[in-house]
Amino acid sequence: MQKAFAILLAFGVLAAVNAGVVDPAFRCGGLATQLQLRISDCEGYCRLMPGTLYNCENDFMPSSASPSLTLRVEICMNAGFCTVIINTELPNSSVQPGFVYTAKYSVVPNDILSGQTVEFRASILHTDSLRIEVCVAADIDILQLP
Repeated sequence: MQKAFAILLAFGVLAAVNAGVVDPAFRCGGLATQLQLRISDCEGYCRLMPGTLYNCENDFMPSSASPSLTLRVEICMNAGFCTVIINTELPNSSVQPGFVYTAKYSVVPNDILSGQTVEFRASILHTDSLRIEVCVAADIDILQLP
């Protein structure tokens, strides 16, 4: 099965990117406080071009301490079928409640999604228990290639 997106990720400081606030974005689970989802070259409703690298940032305040977090990113089609494109432990991701953290990662939409609207869903989980700390989702359009 082909991957719908390529991936790069980090937890911590990356070079500044032109990441706009995704709106509307909605919670899809977890106990943490979701603060903001940003995607580069996107402000408001996102329309992404296949083959282009997009930097994503998610700010959240965890509900409890964890020695390690896992990032899971899924793409869901309108029929309810979801494909996990990232499922990896974030390096140096120990967190404490009361502090704001930012998970940063990059994705590249594949042209097999051209012309479709998909739900982009990102979850941060406790690595040891897989308890969802926060989940945020947004509908995005994958543009047609010229």
